[in-house]
Amino acid sequence: MSTPTLGLSLLAGILSFLSPCVLPLLPSYLSFVSGTAVGAIRDGVAPRRLLLLNTLMFVLGFSLVFVALGVLFAGTALLFPGAIRTIDIIAGSIVVVLGLNIIFDFVKVLNLEARLHLSRKPAGLAGSFLVGLAFAAGWTPCIGPILTSILFLAGTSGNVGMGVLYLSVYSAGLAIPFLLTALFFGSATSLFARIKNHFGAIRMVTGLFLVSLGLLIALGRFQELNVWLLRTASVIAQWESAHPQGARLIPAVLLIAIATGSLAPALVRAIRRDQPVLRAGGALAAITLGLVATLQLAGTIDLVGLVSRWLRFQGL
Repeated sequence: MSTPTLGLSLLAGILSFLSPCVLPLLPSYLSFVSGTAVGAIRDGVAPRRLLLLNTLMFVLGFSLVFVALGVLFAGTALLFPGAIRTIDIIAGSIVVVLGLNIIFDFVKVLNLEARLHLSRKPAGLAGSFLVGLAFAAGWTPCIGPILTSILFLAGTSGNVGMGVLYLSVYSAGLAIPFLLTALFFGSATSLFARIKNHFGAIRMVTGLFLVSLGLLIALGRFQELNVWLLRTASVIAQWESAHPQGARLIPAVLLIAIATGSLAPALVRAIRRDQPVLRAGGALAAITLGLVATLQLAGTIDLVGLVSRWLRFQGL
């Protein structure tokens, strides 16, 4: 189990969340899961705690299905231990085709969606869990190319434990944005409305991601990624040792710059006096970044060292 595989699994989950069949309908999902109108959620009338709990049960439902699929794929690979290289080539080639199809849309049948519609949500938290199961079963064709690539990673690992971990991390990449949206519904829906204007770019990035991942699977080059990460970690560690003051100052300055940039739109609105000065989401992000920058300057945390150690991580 390696750092790049875990990172790719997490990125795959995030890209699934940003897909055109998930992101635009997110308010409807949360409204259905919580049994509350979208307007009531946006205006803060609906109990936020209940929304968060229902969303948590929802993501646990679809995560269970995805992890079970990971066990199935990884377990199947164990039945053919002598054919791992052949499985790598076939699986990688399929993922490359899926990635190219996302970009060029030449196999129309791959775009068919088998959504499972529920006219009425079962009551309670258990009902939200069941809706999560239905989400995984009904929307798998839509997020299928990305999910397939991670399932093939699980299969080519030939290890059920790794298959569970890869699909758990993938599910986390899909689940965390759901939970954050439930927590910061108003700010999140405004952000997603802007993201929808960039679906073309998202589709291109997703396609290139799958093509690259498929080539890595087919060529068996994940070990080369590990070597590159170890070398990069060593270079970062050596630079930090040679320039301790710079290693402390530069990350803090970057974080402060990002925090300041996040406040810029609010300052423009304040000057124009046509909108509230600062939204809660922007304020929280700026405060968090400022706090991390302060801890970095004080030497309480070492971001450069954390990056180096994370890149050096190669398994549990």
